[in-house]
Amino acid sequence: MERGMNTERSLWDYLRVIKRRIKIIVLLPIFGLLISWLYASNITPRYATRAQLTIQKNILRVGEGLQRGVISAFEKSALTRMASSKEVSFLAAQYLLDGGGHEFHAKYDNQNEAQLAGMVRSVVQISNIEQSNLIEVNAVGEKPEELADFANAYSQAIIEFFNAERRKNINELKDYLNAQIAKYTDRLSELDVRILALKAPERNLPEGTMSSSESVMSVEKELRQVESTDEELTNSISNLESALKSGDINRILAILPSSSFVNERAELARLSVQLRDLLKQFTESHPKVERARADLNSLRASLLESTNSEGNKLLSGWKKKLEDINIDKARLNSERAMISSAIASLPDRLREEGTLVREQSVVTSVIQMFRNRLEDLDLSLSTPSDRIELFELASVPQKPFYPATKLIIGMGFAISLIFALAIAFILESLDTSLFELRDVERLIEKPILAVIPSINIDADKVNECKIPIKREMVEKLPLVVDPRSPSSEAYRTLRTVINNRFTSKGKKTLLITSTTPQEGKTTTIVNLSLACADAGMKTCLVGANLRHPIIGRFFAIDRTKGLHEILTGTMPPENVVQPTGYENLDIIDSGSFARRPAELLAKPELEKLFSWLKERYEIILIDSPPTLPVADS
Repeated sequence: MERGMNTERSLWDYLRVIKRRIKIIVLLPIFGLLISWLYASNITPRYATRAQLTIQKNILRVGEGLQRGVISAFEKSALTRMASSKEVSFLAAQYLLDGGGHEFHAKYDNQNEAQLAGMVRSVVQISNIEQSNLIEVNAVGEKPEELADFANAYSQAIIEFFNAERRKNINELKDYLNAQIAKYTDRLSELDVRILALKAPERNLPEGTMSSSESVMSVEKELRQVESTDEELTNSISNLESALKSGDINRILAILPSSSFVNERAELARLSVQLRDLLKQFTESHPKVERARADLNSLRASLLESTNSEGNKLLSGWKKKLEDINIDKARLNSERAMISSAIASLPDRLREEGTLVREQSVVTSVIQMFRNRLEDLDLSLSTPSDRIELFELASVPQKPFYPATKLIIGMGFAISLIFALAIAFILESLDTSLFELRDVERLIEKPILAVIPSINIDADKVNECKIPIKREMVEKLPLVVDPRSPSSEAYRTLRTVINNRFTSKGKKTLLITSTTPQEGKTTTIVNLSLACADAGMKTCLVGANLRHPIIGRFFAIDRTKGLHEILTGTMPPENVVQPTGYENLDIIDSGSFARRPAELLAKPELEKLFSWLKERYEIILIDSPPTLPVADS
């Protein structure tokens, strides 16, 4: 069974491409590696260092002391913008020139302040670290020692600038607060004068009601208390009267004070418990039960009489108290009505006085608030509240962060390798040469039956061969001259494959051709016919190349008759078939010269000939013209 052809490339195909184009794939990456190294070597190295500042927000209040505050994102952003200002860079330049406790000034003596400030500003950047109270001072440049100096000087400049700005802002705020205190103090003096002018005897109000609003509130409060007492006392009288009418000793005792009838209550509880325990042991008619019940009823009767007497006394007292409460209610209602009437009749000047008094109170509170805030500011000037401190000094960087030489070289190598592979596969796709058997199979989409090596026969063996044909023909017959040669074995392999694939399945006709002349198709078909004949297969060799017939040169036959005579009807097939001198092998040569071979090969006599041959031979091998130059094939 023939195997299907797969036109897709496998991994081994790609590996073979790499093997064939190994020079490009190796040399281009090496060249890319060299170029990347040269490029990285010519880049000026850049260094980076950083210093860190920590921000602390403390809140100072009079009487509360120092409290830790929270730095908001807005405040950090404002501080970052402040730290990026030109004033800070000039302050850093002054710090570098003055030394600031470090040996900076000796390095930068030849720089003026503006030039040095520009240098600092060009290499320093401020960044805000999220979710923390830190600010980074980053310095990026080509001189590592200079970067560390600039970062540290800039950090110190930020601290000094922040403290100066803080003092400036506090002083400005103090000036504003003092101005507001003076303004509201003048307003308070004005209110005092107006209130004194409005004060006058309140002739229309009863005695003791100068502060009329306070009097109304006091009377209403007292009236609410009296009404609450009245309601509670009324409920108590109602409950006691209901209990006395019902004769329920327990209800009466619950209402009476707990300090009354203490012994009688205890005795009543004891007799009740005793009767309950007896009922658990005896029946209702038992003498002990009846005696205990009689004692309990006797105690209840005597206690009821005493409680009724005590309840009536208590009831009389409550009613007398209720009458007094009603009198107080009437008095308070009358007094409230009088005060309300007096308030309604107050002149407009008293109402204006009340408005001025309230405004006076508000102004006094505002002045006090401003004074407290002023004290907080005075305290914050003398005590460190909000402050920025140096958290980490910048160190001299030892290695440049740019260029990343290894990364550049690695990327250059990778890019050049990819480029080399791309070029290799592009060249492979443009190259139509056939290097391997797989290339041939993929191109023609047919399986290769066998590979015939070059025929190289020893000259001595050719000389020993006594076949009556030309020497150049003998040199092309390894099966006759050197049956043990690799070429002979290759032809036998081809015969075996053909036998397994075609003849064993009933196929007898096999045409062998080539694309162009001089590719060895005639040599192949002659040796294949000899191999088939050696295997005992009845074989007929047909020379269908009517334009350049050379197949007859391999045998000692009559070349004047052949396929041309059969197709023209000059001679029958049985007169044209000739023995070759080899067992089981006959031949039909091309015959005489044909003027129009294509038209002859198209005649139906050719098909009749093949039918005639199939009845007499096991395999028929046809030597045809090449396919590209002529249309005969």
